[in-house]
Amino acid sequence: MRISTGQIYQAGLKALLDQQSALAKTQQQVATGKRMLVPSDDPAASAEVLGLNQTYRITTQYQENITLARNRLGQEESTLASVYDRLIRVRELALQGNNAALTNTDRTALAAEVRQVLRELVELANTRDASGEYLFAGMQSRTRPFTVDAAGNYRYNGDQGQRFVQIGPTRQVATGDTGLEVFQGARAGNGTFTVRDDPANTGSGIIDPGSVIDPALYDGDTYTISFPLRTDAGATLTFNDSVGTNDDLTYSLAINGTTVYTVSESGTPVTTLDDLAAQINDDTAATGVRALVIDGSLYLLNVQPSSKPITVTESLGGASDGDNDTATGYFGSVLTGTTTPSTTQALGPADGDFYIVEDSAGNLEASGAYAEYGAITFNGITTDIGGTPRTGDRFTIEPSERRDVFTMIKDLGDTLAAGVTGEASRARYNNALNRFLADIDQAMENINAVRARVGARLNAVDSQEELNSAFLLHLDEARSRLQDLDYASAITRLNQQMMGLEAAQKSFLRIQDLSLFNFL
Repeated sequence: MRISTGQIYQAGLKALLDQQSALAKTQQQVATGKRMLVPSDDPAASAEVLGLNQTYRITTQYQENITLARNRLGQEESTLASVYDRLIRVRELALQGNNAALTNTDRTALAAEVRQVLRELVELANTRDASGEYLFAGMQSRTRPFTVDAAGNYRYNGDQGQRFVQIGPTRQVATGDTGLEVFQGARAGNGTFTVRDDPANTGSGIIDPGSVIDPALYDGDTYTISFPLRTDAGATLTFNDSVGTNDDLTYSLAINGTTVYTVSESGTPVTTLDDLAAQINDDTAATGVRALVIDGSLYLLNVQPSSKPITVTESLGGASDGDNDTATGYFGSVLTGTTTPSTTQALGPADGDFYIVEDSAGNLEASGAYAEYGAITFNGITTDIGGTPRTGDRFTIEPSERRDVFTMIKDLGDTLAAGVTGEASRARYNNALNRFLADIDQAMENINAVRARVGARLNAVDSQEELNSAFLLHLDEARSRLQDLDYASAITRLNQQMMGLEAAQKSFLRIQDLSLFNFL
């Protein structure tokens, strides 16, 4: 086969260019440290590296989300710690205010500090994060969560939404809590029920916050503890129509000026205390008085607490002049038709020596002789009352409702500022302070519960960050195996290629001299 000079030149040039291309590629690999310079170098590995790069970027975003979540949760935790410190201070002020030796001037000074702490708490509840968003506004992060209206009512303007960030492929974490949950999430009283004295009480009774001793028996109803007035009423009405005109004598019973029962000598009078109580209760709306029969005694109770006595008027009618007609009433009045036809007794108020417990439907749940600090136990709950309640005084036990911490503290300030003006006022004051102490303990417990959840989230963030870091390291190793250059092998190959290129260049110089013209 004949090979022309042109073919020799072209073949030699192509060989040189191929050697230079291979050398240039190896030099670029050494310079970049990468085995694959273009996807065509290893299509399968290139596709795998693309997937690894995508996973790496996503995991890196998780790490950035973790930083965001940690910063926000850390700020929330420090804010809640400050809130808890303020609540401790308010509780200390309430305990100071419960000192009987204080004057009203001292109480006013305490009220001023309570109101200052209240303002600080509102500002803490309206804390912003580094980006200017409110921590406790839920999803409405640009809306000021807590404001107070002209009437002094505290309003929550946020929502109940909770923002989450993705910190792992299958893991999210909440970056905050709503103000509704943090500052309005505590239940008043002991967390199950709340005790309350009636503002119209006239005695010095102070009720304990109480507790649940048997949850299986507690039914969540509203109960009233009252102190009725024990009477000497009996179940017998006696007429004595003396010799003379045969009259039809009439007996009338009036409570607080309203006639509740009338019966004639020829009629059939009631003969049991239960029937007498029923007659009285038929006119409760007019008299404001209820009657109860407990253990063979008739008790009278004002529907509304009152310092006024209950008046019982018994009257005898129908007697003829000159006759010595008489009657003995249910309440013991000895009535004479011509000389003493009517008597009025003012019953109470007196120190309460007997209590009753009724449910919301008026059913009697418990009763007994009152003993100061003696346990009053019924339907799975127990409480006690100290001091000296008066007949007609009442206390309410009702299921706990959620109450915002700002209103609790506002009420404390108002109570301290109002001071004490008498025995009944002192009882209302002490009951209000005891109620506040029970409420604030629940609020503090709620704050601690939220802080515990925040701490758990911070722990979750830390553990996920470690997992993500380990996964990123694994991704780096996997990418390195696929695309990083083996320098020892590459340098050896580079030297071989350089030697090959030099040999090709020298041989080309020799071959280009092989021309017939050189021998002519």
